[in-house]
Amino acid sequence: MGERLTCDVSQAEGPALLSEDQAAFVAGRILSNYGLGLVRAKWEGITPLQLKAEIARQLGGISWPTIVAGLDAMPDRHPDYPPNVGQLRALCKGCETTKFYAALPPPDVPPAVIAARQAEAEAMAARVAAPRADPKAWAKKLRVEFLAGRNLGMQQQVMASAALGEHWAAEGGKRECSPIYDAEAA
Repeated sequence: MGERLTCDVSQAEGPALLSEDQAAFVAGRILSNYGLGLVRAKWEGITPLQLKAEIARQLGGISWPTIVAGLDAMPDRHPDYPPNVGQLRALCKGCETTKFYAALPPPDVPPAVIAARQAEAEAMAARVAAPRADPKAWAKKLRVEFLAGRNLGMQQQVMASAALGEHWAAEGGKRECSPIYDAEAA
């Protein structure tokens, strides 16, 4: 065998490392799932400290709950042999939960388009809010149709005559609309 390298977990380099306790936990879970014989055969010539350093480096950018989920899935995905550290990293990455966002990012709309849409919306609101020339035009239109002899629905006659304060009658083939006078005004 060649020269043995020593490496401390604290000397491992990476963007975010696991702590030595976390790396020891991962190594312990591998050992407990596969036994000392398979672990020794897999990593012959590497010290436990080197293994923990590599685990800390390879799994350092992954959240701890995701690593634990990967360790839980490990015996099912690799039933006969322990995965190497790269395979364990891929297994853990596959267990990452989907991030949900509270809202979609804002659209990339130019200010000119926003201003044009705002002006259009304000114009539409102004048309809706604008006072109408005659709010009872619908009832007056129905009165003209009633007097012309067109058959209206009963509800149309009731609502239109009430809106105009009139009594509509069709007697003897003649139609007429007369105002309703208030009894108290008489």
